[in-house]
Amino acid sequence: MSKSSVGVGVIGVGFVGGQAHAPAFRKIPNSKLVGLADIVEAKVKPLAEKYGVRYFLDYMELVKNPEVDAVVVANPTPFHYKTAKAAIENGKHVMCEMPVAPTVEEIKDLGKLAEKAGVLLMPDLNFRFTPNYVKAKELIDSGAIGDPVAVSFREFIPAKDQAAQWPAGSWAWDKKQSGGLPDYTLSVWSLDLLRWLFNAEYGEVEWKSNYARLDQFGGTLGYSTMGLLKMTNGVVGAVHYGSVAPPNAGTSWLEVFGKKTFFLHADWNNLLTLVGEEGAKQEWKFTETGTKVWGHYQIDENFIMCARGEAKPRATVDDAVKAQETAAKMVK
Repeated sequence: MSKSSVGVGVIGVGFVGGQAHAPAFRKIPNSKLVGLADIVEAKVKPLAEKYGVRYFLDYMELVKNPEVDAVVVANPTPFHYKTAKAAIENGKHVMCEMPVAPTVEEIKDLGKLAEKAGVLLMPDLNFRFTPNYVKAKELIDSGAIGDPVAVSFREFIPAKDQAAQWPAGSWAWDKKQSGGLPDYTLSVWSLDLLRWLFNAEYGEVEWKSNYARLDQFGGTLGYSTMGLLKMTNGVVGAVHYGSVAPPNAGTSWLEVFGKKTFFLHADWNNLLTLVGEEGAKQEWKFTETGTKVWGHYQIDENFIMCARGEAKPRATVDDAVKAQETAAKMVK
């Protein structure tokens, strides 16, 4: 690709597409936000006017636009495969939200299509770019805790928020459309995170789930899903995904224990603590705002650099496949 700016279109302007990716591409060097696409005009029109770009109610018009060199696929999961395939067939580089497609077979097919077309297909595994997780990996790789031996990860979503995003009867509750229930859909980022932190694959995985009907929230299911993991480097782990939390109790929580008997604790996206000898603590606070908080700006920047031939992708199709293969084992 020439050294001119990469023209970007965003398909799907919900929270991630509209509030994370779209504003990021307006600020990333050598990128140019060209257009937004969404089937709901009431959502996409005001956003397009805010950013001073065109909007499309049919995403095919966007992917065929010669000003668009790359697209972000951020519409609902059931449409990812069809949308990404159309973009690839029209010669566009693609960043696709996770899960990349409902099934692993579809992801692999998209990967083959992208390779044949000579374009990039990059999954939005933004936890690899979240500032406190980046620092955690730096410390693990430097030997700050010794060889890692155990990990714990928890992610809780308030039941009220889940019901507002995915009410009963929506695509998220249809396994054929989404690949699994919301626990599957939302687990893939952290499952990839652990592979990346430890440079290791999943060996043994066992999942147990409890789905409770929440009549007070329209009959959605509050999930409590736990997994026991053993990785190929010997690290054992426990993960817990839940959506029965009360309002304002959403959180993510990562702990990594090492042979030095030191451990790391990452709280949400803005704090990392190293606990060492006799309880001594080092603490890092991260003050990024906007699209950099969860690493969306950073992964979008890597995407642009890759599209320009200036870097290699720090998240690949194979990474998406392995995360989703592990998550899929929870689906009954």
